Amino acid sequence: MTENFDSRLNSDALLLTGFRDLADAYTRLSASGDPQRRGKDFEHLLQRAFQLAHFEVELNPRIAYPRQTDLSARYGDRRYLLEAKWQAAKADVDVLGGLRDRLRRTSPDVVGVLVSISGFTGTLVEEVSRERQPPILLVDQEDLLNALREPTTLPGLLRAKQEALITHGQVHLGESRRAHAATRRPDRALPTRDLHLRDACGEQHPYLTVPGGFAPVVFATAATNVDWSFGRGRGVCLDIPIQAHTAADLIRLIHGLDELGLASARPTWALQQNDTSWFGIGAGELIQALDDAQQRMAEPAAPHHSEQLVYCDTTLGGLYTLTAIIAAAEPSPARQQADECTPSSSQRNRTPAPLLVSQCQISFPALRWMPQPCVTSTTDSERRTTSTSATWTSRRSRSAGLINNQ
Repeated sequence: MTENFDSRLNSDALLLTGFRDLADAYTRLSASGDPQRRGKDFEHLLQRAFQLAHFEVELNPRIAYPRQTDLSARYGDRRYLLEAKWQAAKADVDVLGGLRDRLRRTSPDVVGVLVSISGFTGTLVEEVSRERQPPILLVDQEDLLNALREPTTLPGLLRAKQEALITHGQVHLGESRRAHAATRRPDRALPTRDLHLRDACGEQHPYLTVPGGFAPVVFATAATNVDWSFGRGRGVCLDIPIQAHTAADLIRLIHGLDELGLASARPTWALQQNDTSWFGIGAGELIQALDDAQQRMAEPAAPHHSEQLVYCDTTLGGLYTLTAIIAAAEPSPARQQADECTPSSSQRNRTPAPLLVSQCQISFPALRWMPQPCVTSTTDSERRTTSTSATWTSRRSRSAGLINNQ
């Protein structure tokens, strides 16, 4: 089984099948009964993830010779030395000492990265925060799972960890961020909708459930023409990929749009499964539907575990859309085995798995670029005209740029 896994992991086929396979490979590794072989396969998995993120990666390099090193990676002028640990116990200061010894044998610009599936002891975290030279970045299981789902986030993840460590002496770990996000939501109230949905009997609902299917469409309360002519000008569509990994990230994004003045009282949205669709009006109602989706997808008899979101709002004289794929997190093999031995009544009372988000994007259609000649003076003897200037619909483009930083 491990030989087939290893050959598949090192084949070019994995590069063609998309990012989901990395997370699937990690799940299979979790069920391995050979810790030594699992450690080697884990190094190959990390190598592939960094390659997909466009790093130059070397397995078992001689960068710290004669000390053995798991991986070295390079991204532009940034160089990393990686140590990977998949053990039952949390990584402690002895592991940290070994990595620092390797770093002392390399160039001063090399940054250490310690990956530990079981996490880190408090003593190790405090030592990394206290002694920042050479910097050592800690990557836990939550960080790794996010990177395996979307390897292109790796450069930004490492850069953010290094900046927090060097500038503020803070060690950022995925598990602590996830726990914080799960217990805290923005306090700011979203705009209250001024339109309401009613069923055939006249009863009001936060959203309506109807038969449907997957489709990247949403209804509108008014017809907005996004293809109008600009005359001598030009029109473009600005698509911004968003690094949202969970439903909590999506909720914070919606609040961020409101803080930027990009939320109205009449946003329309649709959540669609293979045979059912949910339609609503209002940002707060969408958040309620996301909470309901977590419970809905946790049902053992749920036929589908992914939904497509399309959210549309009009603001600043135009419109924008927010799209994403929302899916239930796949349970670990250990949890699946536990569920098989657990009565159905107990399963219904368990905490639902978090919702995962992928392919999140905001689109601003038809931003304007309009040449504007400007005459500064006109007399009978002299006519002076300034060169043509180009102006964007600046507020909309500035707001779009800020969204990407949420």
